[in-house]
Amino acid sequence: MYFHDLEYYQQLFLQKNFSKVAKSYNVSQPAISNAVKRLEDFFDTKLMIRGTSQKELIITASGEQLYKHAITIINELQTAKKEIHRLNTHTLTLGLAPIIENTYFAKIAHNLKRKALLTNVAIYEAGSNDLRKALKEGEIDIALIGSISHHHHDEFIVKDFATSKFSIFVSTQHPLAQKKGVYFADLKNETFVFFNPSFVHMQAARIFAQNAHFKPNVLFKSNDVNFLMNMVAEDVGITILAEVAQPNRNDVVSIPLLDSDQPEFFASVAYRRNHVLTDAQQKLLKVITEELY
Repeated sequence: MYFHDLEYYQQLFLQKNFSKVAKSYNVSQPAISNAVKRLEDFFDTKLMIRGTSQKELIITASGEQLYKHAITIINELQTAKKEIHRLNTHTLTLGLAPIIENTYFAKIAHNLKRKALLTNVAIYEAGSNDLRKALKEGEIDIALIGSISHHHHDEFIVKDFATSKFSIFVSTQHPLAQKKGVYFADLKNETFVFFNPSFVHMQAARIFAQNAHFKPNVLFKSNDVNFLMNMVAEDVGITILAEVAQPNRNDVVSIPLLDSDQPEFFASVAYRRNHVLTDAQQKLLKVITEELY
């Protein structure tokens, strides 16, 4: 049995067509058939049965079971390949969610530079939901992420270092700017500018909106917190952000949300549970611990 046998099998399971799979991998159709035969010999079972039609392919119960495991095996091997490549090139990839990057990373970076660790750190910027996916797939080693729940994925070790409520951010020109607090239901007629769905802020916004029984009027979405703040400052729309994202500017005002049943923002450091931390990664985690906890 070869690694490619599982890759071929995975695609054959999905496409149910030997010739299409052979073409996609630029190999002969007998090569795909031989791969299935090797897998069946290895597991001592029948994985697929040709139906009465030449094109019909029936997956057995054993075939269904192998497909589920093949997904995990292929993902783990691909992740291992990425991790070992970074290990060999002495590169550490740190995922950063923009809100956490703007609020916390400068302090961490100062210590990393002082300890001669910064030159080996590659920064991967994305929303927290995308960072979790990148962690799972081995694209990054460690991430500073945000979430609105303690129910983290079993594949990760996650340690919270900060919590925050959510606030509404408006222009100083906006009629709400003088308010000391506001309920989300009071914002039914407002125009919003939001982060893209890869950010947990969108999850929080959906929860507030569901509880308030209205669908926000969203003018546009962006990945850039500074761009959103510029739009808010120009009174194009209002936005919702964790209070830790307080912008250092005098043309935007934050107003606490008064809703009693509301999500909280958790800032955390995360890495894969089955990942063996290198010396450099352990040093990075130590710096993060010293600065943020």
